[in-house]
Amino acid sequence: MVDAPEQQFATKPKVPRPIRHQFSIANLLGLLALVALSLGFAITTIRLREAERELTRLRNEVGYLEPTEAGQIAAVRLASEEPMTYRLRVRIPTGSKYRLVYSSMWPRGATAPSWFGAVPISPGESTLLVRVMKDPRDDRWKIAALGQSTDQRRRIATVLPTEQIEVFRGSHDWLASGIPQTTTIRSSGQTIRLLDERVLVGEGAMMLYGDRPPDEDMIGVFAELQPDVGPI
Repeated sequence: MVDAPEQQFATKPKVPRPIRHQFSIANLLGLLALVALSLGFAITTIRLREAERELTRLRNEVGYLEPTEAGQIAAVRLASEEPMTYRLRVRIPTGSKYRLVYSSMWPRGATAPSWFGAVPISPGESTLLVRVMKDPRDDRWKIAALGQSTDQRRRIATVLPTEQIEVFRGSHDWLASGIPQTTTIRSSGQTIRLLDERVLVGEGAMMLYGDRPPDEDMIGVFAELQPDVGPI
C-alpha cells in the first residue's frame, strides 16, 4: 500500500490592520482649551504692547518724572508740536530755591548764554514753558518763560532784537540739544541745561560741537534750571 503524498498548505501572509486613532471628547476639549489659551495669550500680549505705547505717549505729553531721592532735582522734556515752543517738567526738593533762566543769545567765546531773565520755581513739581512768539498784545516778538505749579504761576518775557527776529522767522536748520524726553536727575545744588537749541546760520554754523564755546555770537533758545543764588 502506497502512502499518499503529504499535502502542503500555503500560508497566507498576515496583512496588518490599520491603526485607528481614537479621538475622544476629552482629547477634543483639551485641544480646544489649548487653542483658547494660546489665543488669549496672543490677545493679551497685543493689548499690553498697545497699553505700553499709549503710556509712553501720555508720559511724553504730560511729563512723567521718575522717582527721586530727597536731595535730588529732576527734569524731563515734554512733547510739543508748536514751532519754537518748548515744554518741560521739573521737580525741586523741599527747602531748595531754584530758578529758570532763559536767553536767545550765546555770545562768542562765552561758556554760557547771556541770560535775559529768571522765573522762580517753587519746591515740588512744576511745568515750564519757553517760547519764541509774536505777542498779540503789542505785536512784538519776544522770548517768554513761564513757570506753573499747583500754587502759583509766574511769567516773564524779553523783547527780541530786530536781527534775531529775522533769524527766527527765516528757514534755517537747528542743532537741538538739552535734556531728552526721559528723566534727567542731578543732586540738589547742581544745574540742568534744559534747552540748547541753536539756529545754524552764518559761516561758523557747522563748527559746533557739544558745549564748546561758539566762535561767533550764536542765536537760539537756551534755558537752564539753576540754584536761585546771586545774580543770573
